[in-house]
Amino acid sequence: MSYSDVVIQVKNVTKEYKIYKKPIDKILYNLAPNFFQNKVSSFTALNNINLNITKGSTVGIVGRNGSGKSTLLQIIAGTLSPTHGEVIINGRVSALLELGAGFNPEFTGRENVYLNGAILGLSKKEIDEKFNEIHEFSEIGEFIDRPVKTYSSGMFVRLAFSVAAFVDPDIMIIDEALSVGDEKFQRKCYNYLESLKEKGCTILFVSHSMRVVEQLCDYAYLLDKSKLIAEGSPKEIIDKYHLLLYSQENEYLQNLNQEVKKHKESSNNNELKENQKDVFIENVKMFNNLQEESYVFDSGEFSKITLTVYSSIDVQDILVGIRIKNTEGIEVYGTSTIYFNMKVNFKKNKQYKISFTQDLNLVAGTYHISVAIAKQDGKNDMIYFDKLSDFLIFKVEEIPLKGTGIANLNSTIDIIES
Repeated sequence: MSYSDVVIQVKNVTKEYKIYKKPIDKILYNLAPNFFQNKVSSFTALNNINLNITKGSTVGIVGRNGSGKSTLLQIIAGTLSPTHGEVIINGRVSALLELGAGFNPEFTGRENVYLNGAILGLSKKEIDEKFNEIHEFSEIGEFIDRPVKTYSSGMFVRLAFSVAAFVDPDIMIIDEALSVGDEKFQRKCYNYLESLKEKGCTILFVSHSMRVVEQLCDYAYLLDKSKLIAEGSPKEIIDKYHLLLYSQENEYLQNLNQEVKKHKESSNNNELKENQKDVFIENVKMFNNLQEESYVFDSGEFSKITLTVYSSIDVQDILVGIRIKNTEGIEVYGTSTIYFNMKVNFKKNKQYKISFTQDLNLVAGTYHISVAIAKQDGKNDMIYFDKLSDFLIFKVEEIPLKGTGIANLNSTIDIIES
């Protein structure tokens, strides 16, 4: 890479914010910072970020909420100053940041077009020449002559994108703003971004839509906890982002399931004082194909649900079962040892592990697992030794989403001209 091709250079950029316990502390600290050091703490939004973006490339910045993505774009766009480091820009920058940035709510749409054009360095003549294109692309009709404070968020982003895109920028910066527009307008915007790419415009944007990042980008960066932790091809970065996202979610679900378990155990202990159970479930866990405890799975992925059971008596013909429901309470699957014609006998004072293995051919969503141990009493009745309802929570992810409903049937589509 030649440095003459670099249009955005971010060098050792750090952004810190001072946090004050009370408003008066800010005044005291500014008057005598050394004396009132104990009145202030700091939050690091960006920590020593370095990146080089070349001319004509389309670059995505991805990361979890609060990772510093929007702060970085604002610093590159020049609407925010870094605490340390510098940003070197080579070319005209047009930025579509948070909704409303750069627009005067009291001005009409027409007046804001001219205001923003002037801020970006265009003469009135140049704006006159582009105005009809901007107005037509925005599709806001007669609202162009009404104050923008009367606009819906969708109308606002239509006009904001139209202005940002039609000023012939060398560098286009977009911060998730397009998510506000309707699907038709989003598609129109992405098509226009493709045309800007063909003209050699450098595009830098933040998006939570990994589909868009993979389709539009040549390169991507991954931020987490204020640091740049990875860069590379969009596919590579998206995979790392999903691992990061799932690991956080898996940890959260593990902790949540642990809390549910403690609550159930507390309830069971109170119940046992009154009615000691002869056979009871000590624990329930889920595992992935690496035999790691996990509660986040890809659709179709192997899973194992393992019950740890203790029996204080000799007992024959035990039934062990599981049931999975979605968040709406609809049963999506249930099975037990009876369906497999298994004879299960427990011996006195012994512990057992019973595992159910299955591929989770479910659509994306949150699911709840109930487990039970019972013995058949007559033809239709059951005597339950132990039953844990909605004991575990797990999530199924499907990226990209390929269907709705409950079951993932892994459909394929063929179109044959006859």
